Amino acid sequence: MLAIIYTGAFAQGITGTVKDRKTQESIPYANIWIKGTTTGTMSDVEGRFKMKLEKDDTLCISSVGYQRREIPFWEINENPYIVFMQEEVKELSEVTVKPEVSRAKVLLKKILDRKKENRELIENTSAYNSYARTTVYVAIDSTSNASRLVDNLNEVTMKIDGQNLLFSPIYLSETGTKVADGVDSTVYMRRDGIFPKLNQTIESLILLNVVVDLDFYKDQIDILGRGITSPLSNTASLSYDFFLNDSTYVGDRKYFSFSFAPKNKYNPLFTGRFTVEDSTFALSEVYAYVQEEANINFVNGFKARVNYSKSEKGEWFYDDQEISLNLALRLNKDTTSRYGSQRIDEIDSGNWLVSKTTEYSTSPEINQIKPRNWKNLPEFAASNHLEEDTYARVDKLKENSVVKGIDAIGGMVLTSYVDAGKIEIGPVFDIYSTNAIEGQRFSLPLRTGEKMFERFTVGGFLGYGTKSKELKYGFNFGIQPLPTDKIIIRGNYSDDYTLVSQDKYLRFIKKNPNTRGNGNFIAALTSREKNPYLKEEKSFNLVFEYNANEDINVEISPYFLHSKSTPNVHFFKNNVEYSTYNNYGILFNTRLAFGQYYDKYYFTRVYYIDETPVINLSLDLGQVKLPGVSDGQGLYAQFHGSVVGRVNMGLTFMRYMVNGGYLFGDAPYDLLDQPVGSMSLGYAKYRFNLLHHASFAHNLYTNVHLDFNGGGILLNRVPLIKKLKLREMVSLKSHYGTLTDSYKPVFDLPEYNVTAMSKPYAEIGFGLTNIFKVLRVEYVRQLGGTYTNADFADKHGIFFRAEMSF
Repeated sequence: MLAIIYTGAFAQGITGTVKDRKTQESIPYANIWIKGTTTGTMSDVEGRFKMKLEKDDTLCISSVGYQRREIPFWEINENPYIVFMQEEVKELSEVTVKPEVSRAKVLLKKILDRKKENRELIENTSAYNSYARTTVYVAIDSTSNASRLVDNLNEVTMKIDGQNLLFSPIYLSETGTKVADGVDSTVYMRRDGIFPKLNQTIESLILLNVVVDLDFYKDQIDILGRGITSPLSNTASLSYDFFLNDSTYVGDRKYFSFSFAPKNKYNPLFTGRFTVEDSTFALSEVYAYVQEEANINFVNGFKARVNYSKSEKGEWFYDDQEISLNLALRLNKDTTSRYGSQRIDEIDSGNWLVSKTTEYSTSPEINQIKPRNWKNLPEFAASNHLEEDTYARVDKLKENSVVKGIDAIGGMVLTSYVDAGKIEIGPVFDIYSTNAIEGQRFSLPLRTGEKMFERFTVGGFLGYGTKSKELKYGFNFGIQPLPTDKIIIRGNYSDDYTLVSQDKYLRFIKKNPNTRGNGNFIAALTSREKNPYLKEEKSFNLVFEYNANEDINVEISPYFLHSKSTPNVHFFKNNVEYSTYNNYGILFNTRLAFGQYYDKYYFTRVYYIDETPVINLSLDLGQVKLPGVSDGQGLYAQFHGSVVGRVNMGLTFMRYMVNGGYLFGDAPYDLLDQPVGSMSLGYAKYRFNLLHHASFAHNLYTNVHLDFNGGGILLNRVPLIKKLKLREMVSLKSHYGTLTDSYKPVFDLPEYNVTAMSKPYAEIGFGLTNIFKVLRVEYVRQLGGTYTNADFADKHGIFFRAEMSF
């Protein structure tokens, strides 16, 4: 009885958490015991533990890689109590590690055998809620000149423990999602950023590639624009080395802990550890990072963590996910021996810190609480809780003149328009171009902006050629009758010059194809011969656009064209020259995007090339009317289709654009497929590089454009060169076509069009991209000898293009 009374009077039950002092992260599976006894326990996957102590006891804590702690009972003055562990860093001579490989292989086989079953358990969880917090901060050196451009720097930045830099919020978002019967819906959203015009782009180009669903049960996880092999892939043993660290008990459950690392550290693969439960061989935790040697463009550090929890029914599901990324234009000055996870915290001025935490709950009681209050619940109480003053900092920064200027420039690049208040200038790529008739062409394109009319715009352009010394002009309007862009009506009229060889279907892939000259800045400045094959054209068309949903877009466009000959473009028929002709018709186009992500701007949807293909199917029906001829020509019809997309192949990826079509009936020759080049140093994305301004002319045709990015698979292994983060490029472009009897020419074909030869044309390129992180250089030459000596194509050449990617 005295012993029982003594224990009850002086024994105390405490709860605590074991954490890393530097990173503040929990340390799972730490050993905890009472000194001088065998009484002890182990921290769980969250670092939590429970113990009973008496007044004379000393609590001991140890974990691999940390200094052992001994804490007397009288020092424990809080309950729950946080035990901070200091890393134990020792310099070792060369050691030989002999892991338990055979046992690891046996267990890995069991994990893979149960992978499908365990993944299905997660996928079949059809009712749950999640709360996600996403932040993007930029590090600022308060002593630099750049910081002086921001007024009241201390008011718009914050200090983070352990850092000598100030941090300014670029982007913030909080999202509550409810999933019921497998259908997810956003029930709460709060988003803000200092660059309103760039918010969508930060989401599309950075967050969409970085802040992803970390499903390690998949064979491949798409991060940073490429597929990274999962350590649980069926072929993971070809890419990773695995080591069985230990087996431990948490309560009555046994867990196995594994470490994994790339067989070749220069490959962009994960390094880290994962834990599985013995009975189900299901994941309970995954921790992964990317090492510095992987050399991913703009990336100084990347780490990810996923925790899973087991319900009372024995079913596993996500507990939380966390991703952190350190981005910069240059490599931080730290030691290459650091782990990728540590490089997250090695921050220099100008670094972008991207972080997202997503927490999950399957508790039905949460649905009784308003979503805006979810962040106050214990299930969703993450450490990176966003306070009101953080949003207030964003509001202050948005008023800074420098920030406004950056936002305007970024908006111009993305939308092709410069925001000048109620008026917008653009498309900016129409401001300057070159051709043989006009010489240097300068235009002033304008339209009313969203600040003047939210669902209506009217605009036009005025152009002047330094050689022709004449003005050209046009008018346009757009109407969005409904609050959403479900229906859009447009109208255009212009009196201008247009390229005979332009691809009118390219606008469905590229929103702003140039119809008068070279399509990119480098080409315009380096063209050795300006394109002379333009006709003068008055055109009018209406466009009725219907966006059925994210997958389908339908466009109907009736049009009228009045074409006029120019010094290099003539219209002959049976030795009779026609100075003008008219044609009218209607163009149908259906776009299938299959739910691909897009950004919605003023009257425009911008789709980003990813693994989801975008398909366009077009039909053009029309008729030609010749002056002085009472009877019109017969009808013409043209079927055209294209598909554009991207394929991730582990370390490498390929972008592709394939199109083809068939024109038949009485049609003018400018409707034929006429693949051309630019005769400049500019690398053409949707043109050929070695062809001249006039080449083939076919009514039955196909074009294939392939672009391979090696991801540094070779160059990352070359000493010194690997520090430049160069990427290997291989391109292949080919054309195949013929002129069939079903095409009835309204006019005689010009002599410069090649129709007699129907053999395929192809060119292959080898080059480097990521030069200075923004430049691509490529050597291109013809494949085969069929057209080697042709006067409409070069044998080879070197080309340049501005290009940025991870």
